[in-house]
Amino acid sequence: MDFEFTEEQMARRKEFFDVCKELERQKPPEYIGFESAYSDETCWEYDRHCAKEFAKRGWLALEWPPEYGGSGTMMDRVLFSEARGYHGVAGLDVFGVGMLAPTLFAAASDDIKREFLPPIAAAEVTWCELWSEPNAGSDLASLTCAAIKKGDEYILNGQKTWTTGAHKADWGFGVFKSDPEARSHHNLSFLLLDMKTPGITVRPLPYMNGETIYNEVYFDDVRIPAKNIVGQENEGWAVVNTLAGFERSNIDQIMSMVRGLEGLVQYCNETRRSGQLLAKDPLIRNRLAQTACDIEAARTLAYRVADLQNRNEMSLMDASALKVFASDLGERLAFLATEILGPYGQVKSSRWAPMNGTWEALYHDCFVFTISMGTNEIQKNIIAWYGLGLPRMK
Repeated sequence: MDFEFTEEQMARRKEFFDVCKELERQKPPEYIGFESAYSDETCWEYDRHCAKEFAKRGWLALEWPPEYGGSGTMMDRVLFSEARGYHGVAGLDVFGVGMLAPTLFAAASDDIKREFLPPIAAAEVTWCELWSEPNAGSDLASLTCAAIKKGDEYILNGQKTWTTGAHKADWGFGVFKSDPEARSHHNLSFLLLDMKTPGITVRPLPYMNGETIYNEVYFDDVRIPAKNIVGQENEGWAVVNTLAGFERSNIDQIMSMVRGLEGLVQYCNETRRSGQLLAKDPLIRNRLAQTACDIEAARTLAYRVADLQNRNEMSLMDASALKVFASDLGERLAFLATEILGPYGQVKSSRWAPMNGTWEALYHDCFVFTISMGTNEIQKNIIAWYGLGLPRMK
């Protein structure tokens, strides 16, 4: 694989990085990762500000067809993700821009695309993903939240849980059981719904530290237009698989690890323990070097997945492989940083907190990515069954 950039791509990359660098200067200290926007009002305002800055440059519609306001190439989208991830800036609705938009291009009717894509490109609406249920997380096909069609409407009843940002979202996309009698995987429909529709109740699921990112969402005779379906009725599982590939293949998380490792290396070059710089400790040097190699491997794998997406050749296994490797790596990096920082790694909101307490927050949150988007255990099954052709256990 040759990932050498052209002069035009290098210039485009510089433009993305320059803008994101300026937006990083405006970042509130409380903003650590995109989920911060959901738990802090200042961070939410920063997120919306960045989104508008990107929208006016057309960067939320990179690689879209021109008739939907799109511009640029697949590589532009990759380079933009790199810049955002490296500088840790907000402004890209991971659900609307990152997941739903490419899914609509792949599976939605022209009417759906004309209605829902322009507000996404203009940063006028935010989205949430109505996926998991109390008894249907990893085994999503076993969900029970119902959407029964009556005339020109679907009537929704049931519950979703662990819905990121539902308390902030304008719209939601989700999968619902639309035929209770049909066989598994052929009884689900993929629907779009206004989160302000009567009958929808959002209840927060706060962290132990009081932050609210996840929510329970209840549906009580919620009526949504039947035209808001993506794909065919009862064939929503195919749409779910399409979206899952986009959900699990982002490079911005990997670039945030690149930046995080750079900060950790700088800390080791400036901090002494027992009179000696941490950077002189051979064990620390070895582990940092190994982590750098792993991050570069993840970055290369992300480029490969982006190239496969561009050629419409990406399989579920490819996205799953990147998701497993990158999320495990993020967890290892957070653990390594906390070990190196020692007791100071457990401090935040204090002058004693290294790097503004970033690693304290990341240590708490790093496990999330091994669970979200389908647990890593499920991803390994996908790799084994669909990628390697291994038999299923009976």
